[in-house]
Amino acid sequence: MASSFSDTVLRLLLSCAEAIEDGDLKSADGFLHSILILAGESCYSDQRLVKYFADALVRRAYGLHPACSSFTFLVDPAAYYHSICYLINGVIENVIHDALMGIRRFHLIDFSIPYYYSFGNSVVRTLPTFSGEPLPVRVSYILPPFLKKYVKFSRQMEFLTRDAKEVNVKLEDELKVVYGNSLAEVDECEIDLKRRRDDEMVVVYYKFKLEKLVRDAKAMERELVRLKEINPTIVIMLDFYSNHAHSNFLTCFKDSFQYSLKTFEYYWEELDHYIDGKYGWECNREVGEGNNIIRRHPTLTEWQHLFSRAGFSRIPLNHKKDNLSVEDERWLEIMGEEEECLILGNEGCPMFFLSAWKPKVEDGHFNSISTNHKFGQGFDPNPAPLQPRQPFLEGLKLNRLAALAEIHDISKYLSCKYKLSLTLTLASKVNNMNETISDPNKKHVFFIQDNYCYTNDMTSYYFMLDYSKDMISGRPLIIEKAFESRDGYHFQPSLSKVEDYRDSTLQRYNIDGAVAICLQNRHTSDEVYIVEFYWPPTESEISKSLALRIFDDLKHMKTTFVTVKVQVPEIKLQEAISSIPTSANTAMPLKIAENAHIEQIVETKRNKQRKSWSKVWVDFDKFEEHGKQVAKCKHCPKVFTGSSKSGTTHLNNHSKVCPGKKKPNQESQLILPVDTNDRSSNV
Repeated sequence: MASSFSDTVLRLLLSCAEAIEDGDLKSADGFLHSILILAGESCYSDQRLVKYFADALVRRAYGLHPACSSFTFLVDPAAYYHSICYLINGVIENVIHDALMGIRRFHLIDFSIPYYYSFGNSVVRTLPTFSGEPLPVRVSYILPPFLKKYVKFSRQMEFLTRDAKEVNVKLEDELKVVYGNSLAEVDECEIDLKRRRDDEMVVVYYKFKLEKLVRDAKAMERELVRLKEINPTIVIMLDFYSNHAHSNFLTCFKDSFQYSLKTFEYYWEELDHYIDGKYGWECNREVGEGNNIIRRHPTLTEWQHLFSRAGFSRIPLNHKKDNLSVEDERWLEIMGEEEECLILGNEGCPMFFLSAWKPKVEDGHFNSISTNHKFGQGFDPNPAPLQPRQPFLEGLKLNRLAALAEIHDISKYLSCKYKLSLTLTLASKVNNMNETISDPNKKHVFFIQDNYCYTNDMTSYYFMLDYSKDMISGRPLIIEKAFESRDGYHFQPSLSKVEDYRDSTLQRYNIDGAVAICLQNRHTSDEVYIVEFYWPPTESEISKSLALRIFDDLKHMKTTFVTVKVQVPEIKLQEAISSIPTSANTAMPLKIAENAHIEQIVETKRNKQRKSWSKVWVDFDKFEEHGKQVAKCKHCPKVFTGSSKSGTTHLNNHSKVCPGKKKPNQESQLILPVDTNDRSSNV
């Protein structure tokens, strides 16, 4: 992004943000108009970056759910670091070198694993190059549970063995990998984290890990207590830099835009490398999952306070030393020193800080965080909240972006509920969000809004790209039938049986069933949207039931900016749902991709009122095995009795302590409020 363009966009975005803070939505709408015109004249990657931050402003103005990271928009600086971490290995190498006296072996504990295979960036490469007899090294990885299906021990051992030869060390044990989100979650019987001998150096690497834990005061306290128990020789910390402690939205917005601006330029050039395989793709998702892109971070002083109370002191890092330099300053450079830490950034923009810690000489105990300290309630990364504004009816751009943001949240909620990996959003009369089509012959032309599509995996992302090509080539699509339908939706039980789709790219993605739902803007009546939900081949009755339930759920959601464009009476829809026949007494789960299934959606008996449903079943699959009802945990291999006579207390107890379940300090999915009046509970 050229400097003049980025400066102009940032100025307009900040002006729009100020207008929203002041409640001047008329001016904000005008600034948005200029922003979107400017974005429309730029390259594709710049358009997406600008639209993302414009979307964030509209969400703040109207109190909509915060935007979640999406595979279609990769900007998180943590993932940026994973590809270039080898550039600062020399800095860490010098810290370790200065503490080598009397050391004859190493234990390296890391929370990230290499997935960008072009560089030798395993944790072993942070060691100095030794002469003489190779020193023994053992490596332990503590990884997020979602990576379990991707880690290949043989491949990782290949990386470690190669890098060990480069620095003249030998791997003492087989690679040890355990799954958890912190040291505190790791069972001592799973991995030996403590020093085995007095001449062993233990190094713990925290790369963009502690900022997540610090949001939960108890989780952070448990981690520091465990860290003190392990008593490592050195702790390396790399995280987001912040030079202010206040939560002013405009400051956070400016910082976040500059973060994303610097990383996204590099990202787009190397995008093919980042999404080369499901492993790298999900690593990118993990670093930003659930985060609002506009956020603040703890300051160096706040980190110093926490580590000091845990019994650690800083190891000074001096950027003036000749040997403290990065290997390629085009992407990352040492910008200076602050509070004995190194500030890293790019082109004058500070982005990260690197710090090193060691146990204090005195063997003190961790001083529990007091309730009156600001970390006592956990660190809130979000800027100070804003009282939601009432919709500005004359605000064309505000209403347009708000409608698309609301559609995206609806799509994600329903896709997560029914375990769908793909939902596409299309808008009529809108091309690149900055103009209105005036030609009456084109009033029903639809454009895909890729910033607002839900793509849960790499396959879905590529489908979205191919779908756009199909639209450009003029292939007939189901959006036309949905738009013309009086019911407000069009259900296609099997796309493979439709002549127009037999040779299309749909088939290679294991997609067959689909429902397209037509929505309209409540405040701009001539703007229409189509939301398309897709799923793999399945029994026609189940597929039809799924389509109707998606439509029924969407129709009953509390929304502010969009509504279903339907002319059929409500009673007709309810009759359609209740009259769906079932092929068996029990519902059949529908598999999507790997190990995923749609929730049971067929009633156990025709016209039988659905029983109340316990929330515990969100975490368990219930099925019959050897003639008995069993409940299998979705997060670990454990199986329990699922008989109704046994109740759900034992399942609730396991759910609270399950080691594979996502912990509170991790980011969670957005949940939209649903109007449940006069409706039976969801299965």
